Amino acid sequence: MASLVYGSAAPSWCVSTRRWLQFAWVLTITCSAVGWAQSPLPLSQDIPPQPLSEALAAYARQTGVQLIYLSDIATGRLSRGAHAGLTPRQALTELLDGSGLRYEFLNERSVRILLQVLGPPSQKRDHEKSESTPAPPIVLDQIVVSASSTPQPEFVPVSRAVVTHDSIESFGIKDLAALATLIPGIEFDSYPDYGAGIETNVAIRGVNALDGSTTAIYIDDVPVPGDRLSTFGRAAPLTFDLNQIEVLRGPQGVMFGEGAEGGVVRFITTPPDLATVTGMSEAELSSTPFGSKSYEAGAAIGGPMLPGVAGFRASVWSRSEGGYVDRVNPFTNALVDANANRTQSESVRVALAVAPSDELRLTPSIEFQSVRAHDTSTFYTYLSDPQAGRLRNGKLLAQGDTDRHLLASLSMDTQWRGLRINSVTGYFQRNAAAVFDNTNDAFWFWSNPLGPEYPVSYADAKPEPLNLQQTVLTQRVRILSPVSLEPVSWLAAMDYVSARYREGQDIATSALSDGGEIRGAELADRATTQVAIYGQGSLHLVAHISAEVGARVEYQSYDSQQSMTSSTSNLPPLSSNSAGFSTDGHGTSVVPRVGLSSQLNPFNLLYATLAKGYRAGGPNPQVGSACQIQTPASYGPDSLWNFEIGSKNSLFDNRFQIDGSVFYMLWKDRQLQIPVPGCGFGYTINGGAARIDGFELALQGSITKRLTAKLTLAFTDARYLQTVLEGDKVVAARGDALGALPLVPAPWSSTPSLEYRTDNVFGSTLRLTVWDVFRSRNPGPFTTDNPSAVVYAPERRPDPSTNLLNLAGTLTWQHLECSLFVNNALNSQPLLQYRNRVPADTLFYATTFRPLTVGIAARWRLAVTQNQ
Repeated sequence: MASLVYGSAAPSWCVSTRRWLQFAWVLTITCSAVGWAQSPLPLSQDIPPQPLSEALAAYARQTGVQLIYLSDIATGRLSRGAHAGLTPRQALTELLDGSGLRYEFLNERSVRILLQVLGPPSQKRDHEKSESTPAPPIVLDQIVVSASSTPQPEFVPVSRAVVTHDSIESFGIKDLAALATLIPGIEFDSYPDYGAGIETNVAIRGVNALDGSTTAIYIDDVPVPGDRLSTFGRAAPLTFDLNQIEVLRGPQGVMFGEGAEGGVVRFITTPPDLATVTGMSEAELSSTPFGSKSYEAGAAIGGPMLPGVAGFRASVWSRSEGGYVDRVNPFTNALVDANANRTQSESVRVALAVAPSDELRLTPSIEFQSVRAHDTSTFYTYLSDPQAGRLRNGKLLAQGDTDRHLLASLSMDTQWRGLRINSVTGYFQRNAAAVFDNTNDAFWFWSNPLGPEYPVSYADAKPEPLNLQQTVLTQRVRILSPVSLEPVSWLAAMDYVSARYREGQDIATSALSDGGEIRGAELADRATTQVAIYGQGSLHLVAHISAEVGARVEYQSYDSQQSMTSSTSNLPPLSSNSAGFSTDGHGTSVVPRVGLSSQLNPFNLLYATLAKGYRAGGPNPQVGSACQIQTPASYGPDSLWNFEIGSKNSLFDNRFQIDGSVFYMLWKDRQLQIPVPGCGFGYTINGGAARIDGFELALQGSITKRLTAKLTLAFTDARYLQTVLEGDKVVAARGDALGALPLVPAPWSSTPSLEYRTDNVFGSTLRLTVWDVFRSRNPGPFTTDNPSAVVYAPERRPDPSTNLLNLAGTLTWQHLECSLFVNNALNSQPLLQYRNRVPADTLFYATTFRPLTVGIAARWRLAVTQNQ
């Protein structure tokens, strides 16, 4: 693994720490081979008729047998129950009777549950099948692994972090930004000198593109793509009534296509239930000193309309989040708008499920989401004192943002001659509007002795309205191999994406500018189409080894129309001109994936993977005569190769779990953004290569019966491999850290946590949780420190090392749960995303953590089984 500081020796403590972690991981894998378990027990008490998933959980608790199955195959099915005294095999036979499922023992304590074969039954008996462990079917659905004690890790040969519904509630995850704070190796940030909702970025494993285009975002199986030329950030789903959030690290080009170079984030909603009425309501109130209060309320309910045949799920949620940054008069410091960065969020979702037979299930759904930010959360550093609770923004205008989307989808699951077929149709419509206060960039202040970034009066206020309309139509069809083909399994699929983006600005600016000024207006209208066919197959080779091979062929095309009205001079009087530009292009990408995995036993998995991710090419914004420069009409695709070795282990009768991976990635023909100083525009080229290496490690152990400790840790070192020049200026130098200050990844990130549980506290279960979020400082070097760089800004700096400590206590009765939480318990207020708008400006913007916040929450839950 490469040293922390490129081109020089890393600090001795850093090298020692990394070597110790590697040694500990290898030692753990080695010791896992000696893990032992007790023999399974007969059923100690009756399991009554109930939903199959609940019956299986009761079976696992009583017998100590581990059950491995895909979550979807148990959804909507009922069990007739089982009688006490039966052996594990007899009890499981009764539980699955009439469910359409079958089982096979992998060994004495591990059982796989599968769909029944539609055709002649297999002649191989259970005891014959247990001699080897075939590879699991190739699907990306959640794999449920039930055991007698704590949940088993999900043994899938990919680096993955799964945040369950309970964890979403326990850790207070409300959106994508909060998710990125919790999971090491993910970043979510934005340019602080812009308004709310503008130029946001999400990146995984340091695959940072400044616009979020390297990370794929999905709601269930429907993609939520962005646009590389859009001033707005990515649409970020809210998290109420989610079943789980899944983060796949590393390129996922075969299964998820274009834009999944760094990884994928999937927001998986709670599905309708055909057997059980489930309901939930919640309310939350919190207070932030030197800020305003936050309120939240939501409710969800679902269940059968016709048991076993039709069901529904509906939810509604609203949150008013108080602000903590005041907007003040920059000339007098008088308060203009207290706690101006307040937000209002709402979501509504309705989903149905219809299963007229065991072979067919239809799930239509519709979801609406709205997020409105009254003003930005950034502040002026010279007006503020974070440690004293004084955060002040001196903008003359409120920089509000409204972002709404509607998502409609139809999912169909069926079987035909043993083949499992899944079809998902999605329609995504997004409308967003924002205001950017460009007063501090206005060229008419050029004679101000304080600098052009300081206005003279409110009469000089210069608003720049922006608007976005986005529509995306998607279709996915996947065909999975019959269960009867095991140990061979395969998947064949087709994806279609048609997207249109229309964005207007009163003035053409972007985060690429780093200086300059163009007055005028821009309208961009872009249409993109993607068509892909892909497949993936797995074969059980010998002993416990399986091979996996996949490939994707994707055709992409785009058609971009742009019109601009702009000035030709930075000084009055203005002489306007209009121009129109049209650019189109297309290309085909081929993406492979190969892997080997070894399931040593049901408790240990080793794997190695070589995979590719990619981004399509696209059009560049054209500036015409406004900047007196001829920009390239378009740029080409880039690609990223990833080699990864990992393991997932359960030790000491499942009292300790470890999930780790080591990776090396090579980024070729990287799409580099080139600012044009003095213009206000930029363009993209394909230039140079970069490498990213690091590791991820997740540990979980039961210290006592009541105390559990967890640690997630990630290290990422991302650097340019080549020096890239544009003319005589340096765009990126060999050895420089990837990204542009302050949007650079933290090399080290970790989230340790402790959870203590005890019963019979006021007739309830008490759970105490403490967790700390750590991010290290990126040591650079950075291109902006180079006097020969296109943008030379030595006054800019990366985020410092940070710690964010959170506490929570929860009392749980049968249906009611009450919580007290303290976020940012130490009131940490570092200067984050510290940046000036233009190099050499003396006006700096920054953000910080939300100050210490204390709150209470209450949740009520209901579950009632409906018999068929």
